[in-house]
Amino acid sequence: MEGLKLLLVFGLMMVLLGRQAPLGPVMLGSSLLLAALYHTGPVAFLGMAWQATKSPVTLEMEVILALIMLFEHLLGQQGYLEKMLLGLRGLIRNQRLVMAMLPAFIGLMPSVGGALFSAPLVGQAAARTSMAAEEKSFINYYYRHIWEYFLPLYPGVLLASRLSGLPLPRLIAALAPYGLLVILLGIPALRRVKIEPEGEEREGLPASHHALAGELFLSILPVLVVVALVLVFQVEVGLAVGLVLLVLLVRHRYTPLKFWHLCREAIAVKTLLLVWGVMLFKQVLVDTRAVDGLPSLLAMLPVPEFVIFGLISFLVGMLTGLTVAYVGIAFPIVMTAVGGQISLPLAVFIFIAGFTGNMLTPMHLCLALTVDFFKADLRKVLRMMVGPEAALLAVAMAAYLVW
Repeated sequence: MEGLKLLLVFGLMMVLLGRQAPLGPVMLGSSLLLAALYHTGPVAFLGMAWQATKSPVTLEMEVILALIMLFEHLLGQQGYLEKMLLGLRGLIRNQRLVMAMLPAFIGLMPSVGGALFSAPLVGQAAARTSMAAEEKSFINYYYRHIWEYFLPLYPGVLLASRLSGLPLPRLIAALAPYGLLVILLGIPALRRVKIEPEGEEREGLPASHHALAGELFLSILPVLVVVALVLVFQVEVGLAVGLVLLVLLVRHRYTPLKFWHLCREAIAVKTLLLVWGVMLFKQVLVDTRAVDGLPSLLAMLPVPEFVIFGLISFLVGMLTGLTVAYVGIAFPIVMTAVGGQISLPLAVFIFIAGFTGNMLTPMHLCLALTVDFFKADLRKVLRMMVGPEAALLAVAMAAYLVW
């Protein structure tokens, strides 16, 4: 059956990644194999590659990521990141809480590059710990996404409301407890982190909490401005980062030559190519209509209907790594199957099932970027994710059955 081809490609992809094959080549090879299985010729495949390359979504993501790289590198060069962490450590004694707060704060910005933004902060916060690269990756990736379960700034929540016909306030109220549950489920991983003595690290810091708060505010001000532009003034993430970056370049008197050196040091071409590889796979997935065969394949399973709906959402989430994709594909399928009217409990279960798949796949750019930044073992990071994500899905299933 057609659905089996897609599952075969995805299974092979996971095997290769499990053997620590580089993600970029795996994505390209998987795109070629998927196209071949669905009888796509070389010319048609090149057309898909060109479509993925010139797609406004791809170009926007590449620009945003490049700007974030420049922004983060400049903040590091000028000492903002160091002062930010020293201020947080001075005001908050719990170092584990500091590490979780950093990606959570950046997660308020609905940006594909948010994980890359917060990764250097988590890395610096963990500098005096014995944490493995996989633990840093887990904290950065996991706590980056606590808001996406219910915050209407993220398009997945808005799309789910519009497709299901459920009022947005009701849907947000039903999804919000899962954001809190995600935080609680991540606590065991934080507790396992071993913190080394800080030694002389606090030397040279202002003595009073008032002075520490002032230092922290000034160091975090550029990031606060970006978040405020996005949340309050509804400015696009790329434009917000670009404007603040421009102000910082002027303030710190970057000459054209100095800016060129900043670009050479900050922009990782490998990461930009990785993003392109993911977008190519998604383009092939759409153009071959490979996902269309999943519902009929899953319908053959001897399980309740709501489980089938959850599986569709979960698999689409895994295959695309995009909230908008599983909402846009799974919700119409489910609504057609149930006669056009979906209940709030079922809508919540489908949303959580898809998000669980979304969080457990290298197709999710935040995971790919985080693992690449920390040079972590993807398999180990995914193993750490399975526990809390499985618990979250189990709660969603139990809530549906009881509700």
